[in-house]
Amino acid sequence: MDSTPAATARGWVLARTWDRFVGTPESAVLDVKSGVYQLDDLAGASELIKDVAAFANSRGGLLLVGFGTRVDNGREIIDELKPVPARLVDVDRYRKLVRDRVRPLIRDLTVDFYPVDDERGVLVIDIPAQPETAKPFVVPGSDGRKMPTAVGVPIRDADTTHWLTHDGLQRLLSTGWNAEGGPRANIIDALHKAVAAAVPAPPKPVYPEVGEGAGRQRRHFATAYAAGGGQAALGYPTQPVAAVGPGLIQPLAGRDGAPGPVLTVLPNRSGAVVPGDIWEDLCEAGNAADTDTSISNVGLPSVPATTPLLIRADTQTVELEGGRWGPGRLAQVTPGGPLLWRPHTSRDSEMHHNNFATGELTELYLRAVLDVAWQDWKYGPQSLPVAVRQRHRDLLTESGLAAYISKLVHRHAAAVVAPAWNLASGSDSNHSAISSHVRAQITGPAGPPVLTANSVLQTGNWRSPSSVLATVDLGINLRQLRKLHERLKPESTQAMRSRLSIVDIVDALVAMWEAIVSLPEALEPDFTRLPYAAPPFVVFYIQAGTAARDDGDGGVARQLILPDILDLAPLGDGPHDVSRTQTGLRIVGPFEPDRAARRRLVADSLNDLALSWGFLSADVHGLLSS
Repeated sequence: MDSTPAATARGWVLARTWDRFVGTPESAVLDVKSGVYQLDDLAGASELIKDVAAFANSRGGLLLVGFGTRVDNGREIIDELKPVPARLVDVDRYRKLVRDRVRPLIRDLTVDFYPVDDERGVLVIDIPAQPETAKPFVVPGSDGRKMPTAVGVPIRDADTTHWLTHDGLQRLLSTGWNAEGGPRANIIDALHKAVAAAVPAPPKPVYPEVGEGAGRQRRHFATAYAAGGGQAALGYPTQPVAAVGPGLIQPLAGRDGAPGPVLTVLPNRSGAVVPGDIWEDLCEAGNAADTDTSISNVGLPSVPATTPLLIRADTQTVELEGGRWGPGRLAQVTPGGPLLWRPHTSRDSEMHHNNFATGELTELYLRAVLDVAWQDWKYGPQSLPVAVRQRHRDLLTESGLAAYISKLVHRHAAAVVAPAWNLASGSDSNHSAISSHVRAQITGPAGPPVLTANSVLQTGNWRSPSSVLATVDLGINLRQLRKLHERLKPESTQAMRSRLSIVDIVDALVAMWEAIVSLPEALEPDFTRLPYAAPPFVVFYIQAGTAARDDGDGGVARQLILPDILDLAPLGDGPHDVSRTQTGLRIVGPFEPDRAARRRLVADSLNDLALSWGFLSADVHGLLSS
């Protein structure tokens, strides 16, 4: 901005044309900051009055808080608007601090905050040119942590600030300033030499070495640090290496001591250079106030064994490993937004929520339970309104699950009509203030239901910390299904079977999966943008119920086992005494896979279950492709 006078910059401020500043260099009349002054901190307050007094001691100028810069050929160039939160700016406090600590008073100084949106804006401190007879403007001496030789007279020189030191120089400066018409470079140089002779130079700060405290992993820190450009590009370590989560970290300080990037190393792996903003996203992703706990949840950046990983500040995906939450990554979900933790889809045997609530007497139960929790998310209304319950019903209708179960029941009928989803009613409904219950049903001719589908959508409560729980249950009366098939197609022996095939089970679970992952939309339409408080998952259960009473049973109901409801013969040779009544599988990260991936995951899980039961030649994938 050497060619742009302060008056022009003031015009841009008044016109709110902040984009005009982008590309402009800092100068003797313009200085910008990316963050607010920390007035509660002694060093932050000292920084403010130093910057203001330096402009007053030169030609005046503007201090703009809310812009970022880059270094180009040794000069600071304004390269982006970075509005600061309005809640962090108290203009009256800024004015009072300058008025109380700068002597003499600066004439016509203004401090204003200009909103950019509802929550952020730009802080503008305008220091007009001051009469030469009022100079120099003196501020209290530094606290000794940063500038132990600074004694109170800051001067703006080009785009930097010089200090004139020693309180006893004030009278000399006052006389010389007015006599010479301002502090020329030779005067400043002479004063600095005089002060240097009187005040011993401060000791150079001692910083930890790169990798200090890392033991055998030290070389990985050094290699990553060098690959990232060393001190010139990354800054210097602020503390020795510390153990955090699954690995080791060493934070760096950037320009002016501000937080810089962080070096990370996983055991026996190469190091990574993590930009400061991405490190903050990583710490926040783990849903814990304590950094160690948060990083322990999500892990650290995944790196090759020998090659350092240099993460760009504008990256949109960072692969992670070593966290308690399992395999995952940081991903930018919304343009320009923070990176959020997202799980890689995986399967395991851990299961919860096995509490069937359909209430009907059925021989086969299939259940899917979705459990998803978001950070700091609370459903606003005290109870679910009718609109949410209706949206719950509509989402199931749109999912196509009703069409699938109709095809399952009427597989040999020429025309298939999907049953309608309706809000459940009656004594066996599960509506409450925080839950919605929707039901669809297929009934045979003049008989009990052949298949009943139930879905419950519930917000969290004190007993269930999850943000959202959703269930989809299918209850199938296999004998009624067989009777219906015999009536529809009496000549078909295939239609008369009273057990479901493995392929039927896979397709049913996939259809339930596709339906259940849409249900949170009824409570939070844009739920995909929210940060997780724990890994989301869906659990599937297959349970044998009680045999429907029939004349052949003597009126006594009996507990069925899995071979009674599933045709296990296609799995090959296996045990003859599979006495299990239920089984299940769990998928972490249920929102992202497409239908083919979901079908493959369910098949893999069922194949593993069959192998664990003793069907050593089980091939569920072969059954699906045949």
